[in-house]
Amino acid sequence: MSRRLLALILAASLVSAPLQADVLLPNLGESSQEGLSSLQERQIGESAMRELRRSGAMSEDPELVAYLRQLGGRLLDASGETETNFVFFPMLDRSINAFAIPGGLVGVHTGLIVLAQHESELASVLSHEIAHVTQHHFARLLEGQKMAPWVTLAALGLAIVAASAGKGDVAMAGLMGSQAYMIQRQLDYTYMFEQEADRLGMQTLQKAGFDQAAMPTFFDRMQKNSRLGEGNAPEFLRTHPVTYKRISDAQARLKDKPYQQFKDSLDFLFVREKARFLQMDEQDALNYYRKTLSEKKYAHLPSHLYGLALAQLAAFDAEGAWASLQKSKQALGKAHSSLEYLAGSIRLAQKRPSDALQIFKEASKRFPASRALVYGEIDALIANQQLGDALASAQYASELYPSDAYLWQRISKIQNARGDAVRHHQAQAEYYTRLGEYTAAIEQLQQAQNAGAGDFYLLSAIEARLKELKQAQIPLAK
Repeated sequence: MSRRLLALILAASLVSAPLQADVLLPNLGESSQEGLSSLQERQIGESAMRELRRSGAMSEDPELVAYLRQLGGRLLDASGETETNFVFFPMLDRSINAFAIPGGLVGVHTGLIVLAQHESELASVLSHEIAHVTQHHFARLLEGQKMAPWVTLAALGLAIVAASAGKGDVAMAGLMGSQAYMIQRQLDYTYMFEQEADRLGMQTLQKAGFDQAAMPTFFDRMQKNSRLGEGNAPEFLRTHPVTYKRISDAQARLKDKPYQQFKDSLDFLFVREKARFLQMDEQDALNYYRKTLSEKKYAHLPSHLYGLALAQLAAFDAEGAWASLQKSKQALGKAHSSLEYLAGSIRLAQKRPSDALQIFKEASKRFPASRALVYGEIDALIANQQLGDALASAQYASELYPSDAYLWQRISKIQNARGDAVRHHQAQAEYYTRLGEYTAAIEQLQQAQNAGAGDFYLLSAIEARLKELKQAQIPLAK
């Protein structure tokens, strides 16, 4: 997939316009949105989200997903935003980039997570993206171009499909011959839009308990790292250039504010290593962690040992992974959900499902908010052939997290293992529904009807669900 193209089409990120004094910053969010309604914004986002997921570029790692949504939620609470249903999701891509899609969908590349030296730096990017969405800058941009929105959206949709198929040149050719190309040429937000997003982003950082200074610091480091030439600049800067004027103005906002040290969360430190590991192949990851550990070039020893354990497990060295994990636990001196999830995963890889189950059960009691541990416990029950208990656990979890597609994927797997074809297809339909893949969901329900089994009540429920999916457009699950 062409990341450059996706950035051009989808990005609503930090761009080049410099800041001015706060007194010159109007609130644009109250202006009319005649060119694009909130519903239309959401429909753009849902369509793009489906295409990104189909492309395989999105990471489904439960810990990355959970962390970004927790961080985004913290920033949203600080911003006071309640109208838009935001979804924050990771993109498995080494390039340094992040983007917001209309409707509240915010994608973060693993490369950006890895580059961030502190959690506040990552939060600074998300807070800026949130401001672009809450102030409806994309809608205002389209309105300012005085173009028919739905013609433009159709062209954008075709370009996204082409990009997802790995045909970036075709997609760009489609843009060249459409109104979408004209908008692409002016995708940089207006002077006022950038001023407002910077101002609100820094305010949100402060209210959420993060370091406001992280925003100009992060941009300045990217800028200095790209001095050798345009070709070496991070994608974030190539598609959304940040000027020194903007950095200096952001720094000026911090004048006379006392220095305060902000501590990174353990969640950030472990997720950053997870992101680093995921974007490397096993051997490169092993070489990296062994070299940096031997040279003592690491910022946080427990998370670095954790990264080594991840690489060893991926390289089928479960014993080595277990040993590195124990060192990480010893260095940390206390339990953490990421370490417990990895411990259970290692035991599963060692064909020791009973030991894995015990680890996941005990860890879930200590870290009840960890969705990854919930998945792990269900997977261990399946591996231990305790299908009844696995089904009960998955169904209970699906009631707690009704929009979680991956719980329904596990329910489908369990029903298939039990030989219940009707409920297998029914559960698979719920999985697809939560991904916004309604055609695939309908096909699964039809297969459930044709499976030749099931009682009257079950088949009636399936028929009712079929009608619901055919007649109503269901919003993208949060």
